[in-house]
Amino acid sequence: MTAVGDEVRLQLKPAAGGGYVDGAWWPRSRDAGVEFPGVLAAVRDRVGDVERISYPLGDGWEIAHRKLVVDGRVVRLEGFHSMQAHTVALVGTQQRRLILLVVAPDTARDAATAALRTAADPDTTASAEDILAGRGAPPAAHPGRP
Repeated sequence: MTAVGDEVRLQLKPAAGGGYVDGAWWPRSRDAGVEFPGVLAAVRDRVGDVERISYPLGDGWEIAHRKLVVDGRVVRLEGFHSMQAHTVALVGTQQRRLILLVVAPDTARDAATAALRTAADPDTTASAEDILAGRGAPPAAHPGRP
């Protein structure tokens, strides 16, 4: 995991890892236009150029447009009510995909670091909410969700 300066705070399972999430990401804000380009660059070796980002509606993301231009490529942004909270799905070339647990930006460093490590553990099969709750990183409030 990198966590200094403007580097992306991300941990991924080994390529052969199993479970619901493929790793975790701790963005600095919920501004998609600012945060998404960095994580896309960080996962390029794993999934190729990301063509689509899916996110749960009501998860607090600030989405200004349905498309984002990153390094001259158009990336579609798709929100779904049916998607598990606290995750994003990154779909790259040749339909390779990653599902990342998203740790809320305002989470305390110790709790966020624990959640990142747990999500990246190849033996972890827990849901995003279970990982967050089990590591003291409570899920962010979701406007419009019970």
